[in-house]
Amino acid sequence: MDIKENLAQNLTNLRKSLGFTQAELAEKLNYSDKAISKWERGESFPDIYVIKQLADFYGVTIDSLVAPPAVKKMPQPNKGKRRFYISLCSTGLVWLVAITCFACINIIIPSIVHTWMALIYAIPITMIVLLVLTSVWNKKIIACVVTSFLVWSTILSLYLSLLFLLSAPPVTLWMLFLIGIPLQILVIFWSIYRKIK
Repeated sequence: MDIKENLAQNLTNLRKSLGFTQAELAEKLNYSDKAISKWERGESFPDIYVIKQLADFYGVTIDSLVAPPAVKKMPQPNKGKRRFYISLCSTGLVWLVAITCFACINIIIPSIVHTWMALIYAIPITMIVLLVLTSVWNKKIIACVVTSFLVWSTILSLYLSLLFLLSAPPVTLWMLFLIGIPLQILVIFWSIYRKIK
């Protein structure tokens, strides 16, 4: 590309980046839209005074106006979509392991009861995986929600374990859920602190 082509491409890119039509730009610079069109097509070359005026108008240097246009970067894949699929695959892996354990235990040792507990424990483990991912990605609100699910699913898992594994579970076993109340309050306070920080 020669200087004339570089200038033509750069002028076109700068005008479009500001959202001006050729007519609007011509009005602002006190030139005809035909002159602007010729510059952008590379059919004519403005004099140095006009190039200086254009550089000042766009807030760039004269050198950058006549330099080869910057190569456009390839668009980055959508981070949100990629992170969603990473989360989906990670939690799917947790559930694959849990279902495999459940099935293998039932096949190999069918006398063991309550093998379904493997599926219950997959819930808090899933929350731990999601918590790690959301912390790495700095998603504070989602991390707060996931932490809340982690607290309550852990308590639920413990409650169900004791309920079905103890021969005579205590009547007051429900009190385990009271532990979740201060933990939930701490999670909320921690998320507010992180947001302020």
